[in-house]
Amino acid sequence: MNEETLELVAKVPQVTFVFWIIKILATTLGETGGDAVTMSWLRETTAEAKGTGYLIGTGIFGVIFIVAVLVQIRAKKFHPFLYWLTIVATTTVGTTLADYCDRS
Repeated sequence: MNEETLELVAKVPQVTFVFWIIKILATTLGETGGDAVTMSWLRETTAEAKGTGYLIGTGIFGVIFIVAVLVQIRAKKFHPFLYWLTIVATTTVGTTLADYCDRS
């Protein structure tokens, strides 16, 4: 492997049993976080819903996702917190975007 390939491989965790446990937890956290913001904080599922909560939630988590991805790309080595933040950001923006497309 050349140096560039080694750098890319070094920015991804080993896929082990612990990886899959953390991945399941991160996905659950992302979905729950997306729903908590749009349904509870932005009151999208209440009588006062304005129909924009899912879109606003998608915008909030979209910015977090873009920043996390850009920082992850610029990182020279593997940072576990940054990697998992990017995974959680992916699931939150995915959840809110899917809810927006399905429910708005």
